[in-house]
Amino acid sequence: MHTCKDAIELLRAYLEGELEVKDKTALEEHLGACAPCVEFVETYRRTPDLCKKALEAKMPADLSGSLKAFLRKHTVS
Repeated sequence: MHTCKDAIELLRAYLEGELEVKDKTALEEHLGACAPCVEFVETYRRTPDLCKKALEAKMPADLSGSLKAFLRKHTVS
């Protein structure tokens, strides 16, 4: 593993358990020495749950009304 970019390109396969042993070992060695990449991995892992929570959240009625009015005024029909 030469760069953080190399590590990130392997991330999806790593999290899904699809990496070859050689690549997995190299990525884990990189993660052992690179705090920013570890933070990125943790954020990547949390993203689906954060999106689900965001979609479940209810927008306050006054904000929803203001947003709808703004969009009506500023979008082309």
